[in-house]
Amino acid sequence: MNDEPELLVEKRDLIAVLTINRPQRRNALSSTLLVSLAQNLRELAEEGGVRCAILRGAGDKAFSAGMDLSALPEGIPEDVQKQIESKGPLQYGLDAIEDCPFPVIAMIRGYCVGAGCETSMACDLRVGAEGCRMGMPPARLGIVYPPEGLHRFIRNLGYTAAKKVFLTAELFEASEAYRMGMLDYLVPDADLEGFTEELAQRLASNAPLSVAGHKRSLRILSTMRPLAEEEREEINGIMGRTMASEDAREGIMAFREKRDPVFKGK
Repeated sequence: MNDEPELLVEKRDLIAVLTINRPQRRNALSSTLLVSLAQNLRELAEEGGVRCAILRGAGDKAFSAGMDLSALPEGIPEDVQKQIESKGPLQYGLDAIEDCPFPVIAMIRGYCVGAGCETSMACDLRVGAEGCRMGMPPARLGIVYPPEGLHRFIRNLGYTAAKKVFLTAELFEASEAYRMGMLDYLVPDADLEGFTEELAQRLASNAPLSVAGHKRSLRILSTMRPLAEEEREEINGIMGRTMASEDAREGIMAFREKRDPVFKGK
C-alpha cells in the first residue's frame, strides 16, 4: 500500500508547486485527490504569500490519464461531501482552480487525457513538452461528457476546435494541441521545468491585486449562462440514455481489454 500523499505541495518563495502524486496510476484523479487540491488552493490563498501555482504530474509518463473511477473517497468532511454530491468531485476540484485568486499553470508532460485534460483546461495557462499527448476519449467510450466540461473546452478553444476534440476523440500530438489552443506554450522536453518556473516567476512579479482582479473578472464574464430547465432535462436525458446504451458497455469493455470498440449505435 502506498502511504505517500496523493497531492504534494511545495512552496518556493512566491510560487507553489502542486504535484499529482499517483504515478503508478498515471496520475489518475481520485475524489480524495481533487478534494485535497481544492483545500490546498484555498489554504494557500488564505495564508497569502503565493502569487502563482504550478500544477504537474509525478514522473514523466503523464500529467494525468483521467479520472480513477475505482478509487474510493477517504476522509472527506461531511460539508465537503455535500458539495461534491451536488456537482461531482471533478467539478468541485476544477472550480477551486478557477476560483483561486492567483494564476495556476499546468505543466504537461506525457499523457493529458480525459478528466486530466479538462483539469489542464481549468488552469490559466498550459505549458506542454513536445512529447506530450492530449485528448478527450468519451466518444470512444460511448458516453457523453457533462455540459460543464464541454463549456470549459468551448471557453478555452472555441466552438470549432471543441467539436474537433470531442467528435474525433483523437489523441493529439503536442504540435497539433498547440495549434488548436490546448497549449499556450510548447517547449522541448528538457526545457519544460525551467521554462514553466520562469513563466511562474514572471506572473508572480506582476501586481497581485491586478492579476487577481483580472482573473476573477474574466471568470465572471466567461461563465456559462444557467441552463433552462428543459435544456437541463434534455442534456440529462441524452447522458442517461447514452450511459445505458450497448455502445457504452462495449466502449468501456474495449478500453479495459485494450482493443478497438465495435459500435452499433444501440
